[in-house]
Amino acid sequence: MAKKTTLNQSIKHFIAPQYWPTWLGMGIAYLLSYLPWTIQKALGTGLGKLHYALSSRRKKICHTNLQICFPELPADDREKLARAHFESMAIGVFEMFTAWFRNPEKTAQKITFNDQDVVKKAEAKGKGSIIVGAHFSSIDLCGTQMARFIDVHPIYKLQRNPVVNWVMERQRKAVFSKTIERKNTKEIFRSLKNNKMVWFAVDQDYGRKNSVFAPFYGRECATISHISRLAKSTGATILIYDYGRTPDGYFLSLQEVENYPSGDEVADATLLNSLIEKQIETKPEQYFWSHRRFKTQKNRQDPSPYKIKKR
Repeated sequence: MAKKTTLNQSIKHFIAPQYWPTWLGMGIAYLLSYLPWTIQKALGTGLGKLHYALSSRRKKICHTNLQICFPELPADDREKLARAHFESMAIGVFEMFTAWFRNPEKTAQKITFNDQDVVKKAEAKGKGSIIVGAHFSSIDLCGTQMARFIDVHPIYKLQRNPVVNWVMERQRKAVFSKTIERKNTKEIFRSLKNNKMVWFAVDQDYGRKNSVFAPFYGRECATISHISRLAKSTGATILIYDYGRTPDGYFLSLQEVENYPSGDEVADATLLNSLIEKQIETKPEQYFWSHRRFKTQKNRQDPSPYKIKKR
């Protein structure tokens, strides 16, 4: 089914029997979101162990990424990191349920954010700000909490399942003053013109279009380049966003990226990738290792590292 926004559609469009299994899943997710945080983490850890045992495809992607990025790491340590990653991602599922179905104030006491001075400095320039960050497992919960501190307009990707889209888009509309579908460049420019903060996750492979090849852990990979062009054309401040799960809660952090854009899109992409690498170092298990970061090859003839070899 084609991806399209559901914001202009009422729930009556999605009550046919074909949607009932998804609604059942949404009901279960709603109930799980009300479990205590410690129980959610325990269940997520167990679910992650199960997923690791059963998901051969995602496990292969994860191990391929870890082999590319940490070739010097002993095999046993990569195995431990892969298992911890699956557990972290499963905990992130429960955090997503909490972000979608609970009032953000319910988890506010677990959040640490100390960079209001960075926000005020960026706002004082009057050109808008582009917040760039990576995909870590607590992205939904931390993103929702970020809206408590700043008026941020997140860029989002539509989902294939229309019921999931319907729930997701309404949850985000309730939390953020504005959300922008990633292809809606007109609204991105409008937000920046109005001195708002627009949030992009910049670390996934979207193919050759609008990408340059820049190193990530020493390997060339397709990295989106329109951030550099957008910053150049608008004069927006670039802020690097870090966040993650801690033993006692979550942290959010914003810092200005100096000397960006440089006029060289590859250099700009390389800088952002290096900043993301530094974020990963502090919490490697929380990064999205089970996504195909290196699927597009610089040399079109080179095979994907994720391709399963035929025997």
